[in-house]
Amino acid sequence: MKKYIYSLCLVGVIVYSCKTQQTTTTTTTETSAATANLSKEEMLKKGEDLFTLKCGKCHRLPTPSEFTVDEWKPIMVRMVPKAKLNAEETNWLLAYVNANAKK
Repeated sequence: MKKYIYSLCLVGVIVYSCKTQQTTTTTTTETSAATANLSKEEMLKKGEDLFTLKCGKCHRLPTPSEFTVDEWKPIMVRMVPKAKLNAEETNWLLAYVNANAKK
């Protein structure tokens, strides 16, 4: 019986580790087209609104100045899929946190 349970656990771990990972990528063309009609202030405001709405829904909001631009990169990579942001929203949010990041 133990062998059967261990085998099931092992198969479960293998299946889970092989699942497809979703990543968000944007090209320079997409970024330019998405933000071409927005001023910098509008883009930062949209980013701030998304930060409050999407990020604050699940956990305490850090202030953007808690992290440097380099520290925000892995955070964004990890959290964008969880927040279900599209490429345009990701760019707005990145602009906001980068503009207010710790120097």
